Amino acid sequence: MARFSPVANAAAACGVLWGLWCVLAPPGIEPPVRANPVSLTDETEVRQDYFLSPDYLPLQLGNRWIYDREDSRFQRTTQVKVEIIARPILQWTTYYVFNQLPFVPGLEGEPNVVVRYDQDARRFLRLIAQDQDQEEIPLFPVGESADAILDQSPGDDGLPVANRLSYLTCPDCEDSGLEMIFDRGMGIVEVGIFSDWGSESYRLKSALVNGRNFGEPMQPEAEGEPERPRSEVVISRADPVLSLEFQKKPETVDLLLVVKNPTDYFLSFNFDSSQTYDFVVREKQTGFEVWRWSKGYFFTPVIRSHALLPQKEWKFKEVWNLKDNERNDIRLGSYEAVAILTSQVPRESSAVEIVLP
Repeated sequence: MARFSPVANAAAACGVLWGLWCVLAPPGIEPPVRANPVSLTDETEVRQDYFLSPDYLPLQLGNRWIYDREDSRFQRTTQVKVEIIARPILQWTTYYVFNQLPFVPGLEGEPNVVVRYDQDARRFLRLIAQDQDQEEIPLFPVGESADAILDQSPGDDGLPVANRLSYLTCPDCEDSGLEMIFDRGMGIVEVGIFSDWGSESYRLKSALVNGRNFGEPMQPEAEGEPERPRSEVVISRADPVLSLEFQKKPETVDLLLVVKNPTDYFLSFNFDSSQTYDFVVREKQTGFEVWRWSKGYFFTPVIRSHALLPQKEWKFKEVWNLKDNERNDIRLGSYEAVAILTSQVPRESSAVEIVLP
């Protein structure tokens, strides 16, 4: 595949072929230092495995990028906005939700792309629905099976530019494939998509990355003017469905709290401590509290947030040993049990009756 050249106009304006960084960087920020060319001899082959560190696509809520999109078929230019619109915590892991990533293979027209960076694997991962569960897959897969590589990104003189990498699909193809150019500290700055029907390109026009503005200033939306609609709502304020199940055994009762998200959006919960749930058993006739699972435990004070995936559920299981809070044997009779999600706004399940024996 022919390599996608950096913007020539940007290079000419700067006097040096520094590509988009030269145009977009704010005053006082030095352009990337060009790497020394690699010298090869007939008997020597230099190989290097490249990977994207997290600063090649900065993940922070509110980061956004504006691209000029050109399509050779229709000879027109449109603007595309890519933005990180949410930061849910799913299964105790922090993710970032892009409103769209239309130039990433397989994500054309896909809204709400859920992404995180894996420090151990040194790659960006995307969360997808797989059957009735979730699965993480590489956002930028490389290797023979993906027919894609990460490589140095050359300037117009053919020399590699430091702090810049290219993601290429179908690298051995002559007239088809994709090249995506990453600048460290800024993100994706240029994309070229080539096929038999023509080409499509995305060039970064302006960006707000980690609080820094690059390129043309982004105009704040006028007060009172309706916000531009996003792909769809990602965070819902609806209530979860809580249910409590139990199973009596000779000397214990198993308690299971199920927290289900009945919506098609994320449900977000805020907590003030490391405690997430609780179980309480009361005498049915008097309402007197007999046993509380959390009594005697210490929970660390900490502010945290977690999000429950659409149409998914959490399950929490504990065992009541048929003792009261003072560890005395309880009397036979009728009891009521409830389960509680101990978020900042607590949610409580409907009571279930437990008759002993």
